[in-house]
Amino acid sequence: MNSVLGWLKSNVLIVVFAVLILVLPPAGYVMSSMWNSSIQQQAEETLTDRKRKVDAAASVRYTLPPIAEGERPVEESRAPNAAITEFFEAQRAARQAEIEQVVTRAVRFNKGDDRSVLMEGLFPGLEDEREERRMVRELAGMIAGGEDGPSVYQELFDRINAGEPMDKATVARRVVDAHRAELDKADGDLSGLTEEELAELDERLKAQRLGAYARRAGELSVYGSVSALHGADPLTESVIFDEVPAGSNDATDAFIWQMDYWFVEDLLRAVGLANRTEDGLRTEIPRSPVKRIVSIRLDKTEIPEIEDEEEDSGTSGRNLGSRGLPVPPRGGSGGGSEAETHTGRSPEDQNGVYQIRRGTLTVVAASDRLVRLLEAIQKANFMTVTGVSLSEVDRWADLAEGYAYGPDHVVRAEIRVESAWLHFWLSEMVTDRVAAAWGVERPAAVAEGEAQP
Repeated sequence: MNSVLGWLKSNVLIVVFAVLILVLPPAGYVMSSMWNSSIQQQAEETLTDRKRKVDAAASVRYTLPPIAEGERPVEESRAPNAAITEFFEAQRAARQAEIEQVVTRAVRFNKGDDRSVLMEGLFPGLEDEREERRMVRELAGMIAGGEDGPSVYQELFDRINAGEPMDKATVARRVVDAHRAELDKADGDLSGLTEEELAELDERLKAQRLGAYARRAGELSVYGSVSALHGADPLTESVIFDEVPAGSNDATDAFIWQMDYWFVEDLLRAVGLANRTEDGLRTEIPRSPVKRIVSIRLDKTEIPEIEDEEEDSGTSGRNLGSRGLPVPPRGGSGGGSEAETHTGRSPEDQNGVYQIRRGTLTVVAASDRLVRLLEAIQKANFMTVTGVSLSEVDRWADLAEGYAYGPDHVVRAEIRVESAWLHFWLSEMVTDRVAAAWGVERPAAVAEGEAQP
């Protein structure tokens, strides 16, 4: 044993090299296998990545998105082709132009080419509360009418040649004049007339009265005046006042008055469209589908107050932008607004696109041509008829009041109407409270020196 150890000590190099010869081949095999696996994995990943890029370059997915309800997108995957790429680009541009054209036409139709606010500079409100109150009160005076002139609503009735029957006192005077003329013919004594002559006289006087009513009917296209707007129930209906309301009103109140005016304007425009011939000529009452505007009632719209932001912000609620305002609870519209209709829309919905308002137009119309009014309502604006209730008309009682409808059979029709107002053009004039209640996105403010988008 000692001799072996001695030999190992004297031949250390031989021992070390012998050990290396035994150990290195297996270790080299293991190490080379590990390196080979790593190199192989790296090569595979590189190949996969390059293949993916080649495949992507070799196949392009062309898509035309749908722009109409029920339309399916056009999709095609194929090798890139300059002609096909140009075709799809042209089609996408054409579709975008079509969308922009539809939006422009929709806004123009909803807003109207000649629609403007009644009080310039009042909306969306003023920093000077005193000046705002003054302008609001002036607008109230324009709506109520008075010594300075008739209500602004009267002009809307004048547009469609609407008016009231001949005043009963005026008709009575004419009948009395005719009776006096007969007395003059009889030297002031009718006692000498026979029963037949007295009956003929009575018929002539009736004809005098009916003739006056008929002549008035021939002068008008439809019976109706501002009085048809008054008498609303303040609990459920929007009040169109005939006297300047007492108390203090602000720009938000005035904006609702403005919306009421536009809604009535559209309803009267529909009546005007219905009472025209195919050639566009206005008809007289005996030939008009719509004989009389009995009443117009708009559902009440209440705009909740805006709570101020945190007390330490130092900012009042009236100066907040719509994006920073708390959203009030849903509700606040009366007059049956919460009842569902076949449209599925509701005045309480915050859809970010349009606001719904509802109202009721009550008319006396020719029963066989009432459909012309229903069609005209849809032509006048984004308005939908959601219900019609018909009842009989006591035409003799109406005739006694001066309403001569002509030979047509007439009915009384209560027509429920739902009107949509696009936020796109309202956004620049709604007050902060209205913007928050209706979910209207205000146009982004442009900083000084920043380019207008």
